[in-house]
Amino acid sequence: MLIIQKTLSSFPLYLMLLCIVTCTETHIAQGQVKPKVTTKNVVILKSKVTQVKKNTAIVKKQTHNFAGSYAVTYQEKEIFITLSANADVVTGTFLMNGEQAKINGSVRNLICTGKIVEDQTGKAYNFKAERRGELLDFSFTVPEQNNQLVNLILNKVTTTITNTANTNKNPMLIGTWRNTEVLSSGSGEFYTSFATDYFVKLDANGVAAIWTGKSAGGSNGITIESAKPGSVQKMEWYTVGKILYLVNPITKQKAPVNFYAEANRMMLTSGSTKKVYHRVK
Repeated sequence: MLIIQKTLSSFPLYLMLLCIVTCTETHIAQGQVKPKVTTKNVVILKSKVTQVKKNTAIVKKQTHNFAGSYAVTYQEKEIFITLSANADVVTGTFLMNGEQAKINGSVRNLICTGKIVEDQTGKAYNFKAERRGELLDFSFTVPEQNNQLVNLILNKVTTTITNTANTNKNPMLIGTWRNTEVLSSGSGEFYTSFATDYFVKLDANGVAAIWTGKSAGGSNGITIESAKPGSVQKMEWYTVGKILYLVNPITKQKAPVNFYAEANRMMLTSGSTKKVYHRVK
């Protein structure tokens, strides 16, 4: 026994480790069957790669269609709005009672906002417009009336082209006419008056020109006069019986007014409004 211990103690360390490994393999061989590994019983699991397709959301751009002509009667006055669109920029004209203004706006989220600027006075009004089917919901504010909101619902109209060259033109209306409108208030030393001239020129070739002349007035020795006449609005005209038709040359929309004419006087009637014009030439 002493000889064995002495012998083991003189064994190098690697031989002891080799002995341990050999004993372990022998134990496995006696008690367990080591499975034989072949290529037939090896199952290789291949990872399945699933390609995930990204759902790209297709955003359909909202489109607007403000272009067209629209009309409505508001407080016995015919109103015509004509719009044209280029991308999100909308321009056009606003015509009411013979007075014309320019429209400039832009569209965002199907709503058009911008300004209306009168041709004659240069006054500007903020507006908002929205299409609802064949209707145009158009509203604007009036600064002179504490920003009162005026809302109009206009119907889209089909432009009817009128060839005024082949229509009748009552010869008694041919010439230049002037209507003077006088506004006055107060009495005594507080009396104030203001007069404005309005002109209508009807040519034999069917061309009409409408403009506002100078305005003058004052009170208590003070006189006020406008700087210059307003811009000229070009129209076309013809007559049917006792009705004078003024035609917008761009939109071809017609505004009818009743007339009564004498040699040097003409009266135009639209609804409850009557204006008397005197011949200038």
